Amino acid sequence: MTFTYPSVQEFGLDRASDVLTRGFSDYFVPITSSPAILLAMARGDSVDLTVSRVAVLDGEPVAVGLIARRGWTSRLAGMAVVATARKRGVGQALVNQLLDEAKARGERTMVLEVIEQNESAVKLYERSGFQIVRRLTGHGGKPEVPARAVPPMLEEIDARELARLVSEHGLPDLPWQLSAETIAHATPPAVAWRLGPAALLLSNPAADVVAIRAIVTERAARGLGHSQALLRAVMAKFPGKEWRASAIYPEEMGSTFTSAGLTRTPLSQWQMTRAL
Repeated sequence: MTFTYPSVQEFGLDRASDVLTRGFSDYFVPITSSPAILLAMARGDSVDLTVSRVAVLDGEPVAVGLIARRGWTSRLAGMAVVATARKRGVGQALVNQLLDEAKARGERTMVLEVIEQNESAVKLYERSGFQIVRRLTGHGGKPEVPARAVPPMLEEIDARELARLVSEHGLPDLPWQLSAETIAHATPPAVAWRLGPAALLLSNPAADVVAIRAIVTERAARGLGHSQALLRAVMAKFPGKEWRASAIYPEEMGSTFTSAGLTRTPLSQWQMTRAL
């Protein structure tokens, strides 16, 4: 078997998107990629398309690994192997290539998130030296919110202000998508709200389904129900919505969502890290 590893940029966004879509077509949550999605990931998640790789086996593109970079840390932001190439060592070869390149660039750590129920992928990353940091969980639902006046203290804030709060008060080693750097890239129609010492980021609140993209409470005020009060306030402000918090939240934050009427979703993830 002969592998080559052109960058996503030189391989072409259209062709790389097609390989990603085929690789994720039978995934736990099927994902469709496109050049626009890759460019959005480059802007919001710091995915570097010049070091993200397409694995080409004997002339046939069979896998894609997306690499995001910030400082001394890189993140395996997504990896997909097409169905016809699985169980042939493609995934291991691609991970090894990405790790070697990251180390050669001078990076010191690689991180990733992997669906816990995806046992083959978890084993692949463990064989590659990744260690589990924590379990990540998701929540969702359409809770009934009693009719009430929205608290006058509910304030719309700049996403960059929320990023500052997360940097100062967030849990240590937050997953990449909850980090202050990612939050700071949020732009309308996403919107950030603050109520007292708690603040959060929502996707487009005009949509039928609204994602809770981040939430934080100032350290000195934790455990007093401020995050739950904020969630209930935005649910009252935007009634009739379905609310979702993807499985990117540390498990210890779960009570924040359940106390607001959301239900834990079946899939969970492992947050993993590896020294280079």
